[in-house]
Amino acid sequence: MPENVEGEFVLKNEVPEVPKKPKHSAHFYSNLVLNPSNVTFENQDADEEIVLLVRRDLVTNVPWIAFAVILILIPPIISSFYSFFTPFFNLSAQTQLIAILFYYLIILGYILIQFSIWYFNIGLVTNKRIVDFDVSGILSKHVSETRLNLIEDVSYSQVGSIRTIFNYGDVIMQTAGTNVNFEFDRAPSPARIVRIIADMIGGKKS
Repeated sequence: MPENVEGEFVLKNEVPEVPKKPKHSAHFYSNLVLNPSNVTFENQDADEEIVLLVRRDLVTNVPWIAFAVILILIPPIISSFYSFFTPFFNLSAQTQLIAILFYYLIILGYILIQFSIWYFNIGLVTNKRIVDFDVSGILSKHVSETRLNLIEDVSYSQVGSIRTIFNYGDVIMQTAGTNVNFEFDRAPSPARIVRIIADMIGGKKS
């Protein structure tokens, strides 16, 4: 039979193409990204792919943002009633300017710290492991990880009306033996995260 025969019923020895998973770009405000295309981490293996990036839900930033706005508005409010306080103390214009600049510098530091805590507290799920980055301050960082085949169970909890309304909660991953359990704190769409991880560990154990 000739090698270059073509026709409607001729079978060709072609390897089917495996569809690639769509990639998504992670932005500075992203709190849940599936297959992020522009994210890497320290000690990542050459063949390791990040499947999921998780941060705390955006709504968890509302309390400290509201507090920062109140602090920012305090000097204008005080200045509008400055004539009332004049009999008790009288500061020069230069002293007032220095005090206000120092005050807003403290507020700026507070905002940077709170944003850094939210931004750098990240959970990563790869095709090999789960990595949890915990930041409690500018100079405090804790990194923990575990292999997917050590995860025995994954679940989530939503306690309170606020978490239910805005659909965020805590994702808990139980590990084998005496290993430390992992938790994604105040993660968005926890049911979706649980489903993705459950599918992955199910495939690893099957």
